[in-house]
Amino acid sequence: MAVVLFAAVALPSAFGVAVHSKASLENEHLVSLPMWMYKSDCWQRRPVTGLLQTDYVPGAGIKEFTPFETVLKDGFMEIDCVKDYMYYHGDKFGDARHNYKLEDVSNTSIVHYEAHVKKEDRKPMTQARCFEFCRTVPNMGFFGLINGRNCYCAPYYKQMAGDSSQCDAVCPGDNSMMCGGKSKSSIFALHNCESTERDLKASDTKATELAADMDKNSKTASDLSKDMQKGAAALQKSFGGVGDAGATGLMQKAKQSAGTLEHSAEDVDALSKELKELSGRAKGIKNFKDSSEVTEAERIMENIDASVAKAAAANAKLEKLIELASPSPDEKDSAKEYFPIMHFVDKKYDSVPSTCAGDLVNDPIVGESPDGCATSCNKNFQTCVGFSYFAPEKLCFLFSRFNTAFYYTGCKSLIQKPAFLQETTTAPNDVTCYAKLSRFEGTTLKPDPSGKCKECLRKATKANRCFK
Repeated sequence: MAVVLFAAVALPSAFGVAVHSKASLENEHLVSLPMWMYKSDCWQRRPVTGLLQTDYVPGAGIKEFTPFETVLKDGFMEIDCVKDYMYYHGDKFGDARHNYKLEDVSNTSIVHYEAHVKKEDRKPMTQARCFEFCRTVPNMGFFGLINGRNCYCAPYYKQMAGDSSQCDAVCPGDNSMMCGGKSKSSIFALHNCESTERDLKASDTKATELAADMDKNSKTASDLSKDMQKGAAALQKSFGGVGDAGATGLMQKAKQSAGTLEHSAEDVDALSKELKELSGRAKGIKNFKDSSEVTEAERIMENIDASVAKAAAANAKLEKLIELASPSPDEKDSAKEYFPIMHFVDKKYDSVPSTCAGDLVNDPIVGESPDGCATSCNKNFQTCVGFSYFAPEKLCFLFSRFNTAFYYTGCKSLIQKPAFLQETTTAPNDVTCYAKLSRFEGTTLKPDPSGKCKECLRKATKANRCFK
């Protein structure tokens, strides 16, 4: 599987470790590099074929090893094209052993593919074929390809002075790729299988943290849904009984929004449980030298990645619904910028309970004070012209246009003193449709039979009764 990584290109140090000088940092840039991963092969034993039997088998640290038996690396990535000191002076046992100069330096040796594979068993060289060999040699961090066909494994690489030639020799087994040059090596870094444990832990943490956030949002959404559903049901019954179709329609909208909140919370709950189940499986992986457990770990990580993508999208959607249903924070005294809609229809009735209907902005709001609803309307200043507020249910609806209004003259206990400039009627059991003063000051919303007034109400119904 090819995984494209983005890496910062930096100058290599003497032993292949990136050294970032001031000059190199100024010239640093991002490039895409292919990294080939074979995680499912980690720690699997392979049949030994094509080995030359000798009295010794070289390796890092000059210790015996059996190549092609146990997979120790799960990926590789090309990192450099250099004249490699290790190829010319780091071979302790091969043809270049007379030029070996590491005995008193690192006492390591490179390992040649051709030294361990019989001639009749060798196949045309490719980058992947060299990797297949070197990933079974202990303590090797790199492999190199030179002359298009020579493969060697190295614990490290070291650049030495070279000519201007490039790594432009085509791989005999894959003419779409390069395998070094006449004097320079294509250098590849090997990826350790041991990283699976670290990667799995990171995936587990990601799943656990997201699940916790989802659980919190799910509870918040569920509580908001219950409050909205309960309040809307009670108010729909009250206003339906007095023929207030506008208010009744708003309550139906609130019940639908409550259902959307609840369903979204249920979806998030299900995905959270999926993440927790995967997290439990991840914690059950203990032996990262067992190929079957490593393979299982990789499947778990793949499932976590897929689940996290779905869960994050669902969680983000739920957060938006929560923000619409219960925006915060509110700004104190924001409601003073709004007057009862009857102030712009008939000031004689601006202190009586009123409802309105029209074109809605966003979803219904629950659990906010009039200041909270006013704050939300102000945030939507380009579209919102007012809101209808119902207490003690604390339900609120924002409008971009008012179409109809109902005002109740029979609610004696709810009638308050007239509202004047910079005063609003916000009694604890207030049911009022509010219009933004700055939008309608000096105008009227009184129904206009001629239709010339575009902002005027189409209908305002006087009810000499109460909705309770």
